[in-house]
Amino acid sequence: MDWESLIAHSHVAAAVSALVLGAVVILREKGTSTHRMFGGGYVVLLLAVNVAALLLHREATFGVFHVLSLVSLVTVLVGVVPMVIGSRSPGTVARHAYFMVWSYAGLVAAGVGQLGASRIDGSPLMVFAVIGGTLAVCAGLIAWRVPPVLAKTIG
Repeated sequence: MDWESLIAHSHVAAAVSALVLGAVVILREKGTSTHRMFGGGYVVLLLAVNVAALLLHREATFGVFHVLSLVSLVTVLVGVVPMVIGSRSPGTVARHAYFMVWSYAGLVAAGVGQLGASRIDGSPLMVFAVIGGTLAVCAGLIAWRVPPVLAKTIG
């Protein structure tokens, strides 16, 4: 197996694992040691997904999925760094919640977009439409679920 294949397989394995672990983090109680442990695992997996994505260049170009990887890296770092350095103000916790849940939405959208690109129609317009549609659904779910969870968590 060549390096490109190894990176691609690692990318997919980390992405699927991050999808599962991220769902567990989203669905479980917040602020517990279990949340922090699973959340840390999710962050490590997502970092691996993004680094691997940035290393993949099947067509020797910097494409939409590379851009999404950079956005994802920023999203997860903005979401997790303040919590790691110890800031737990209500505003910081709220930013953490929104950035982390958007990091998960981005992961789902990238996965759906990749499936659309490889299985349905690889045109850039189709990829953008699938990713945009997925993010629109996620935005609705986030607007519906995050505020009540935050109200319960930080009062």
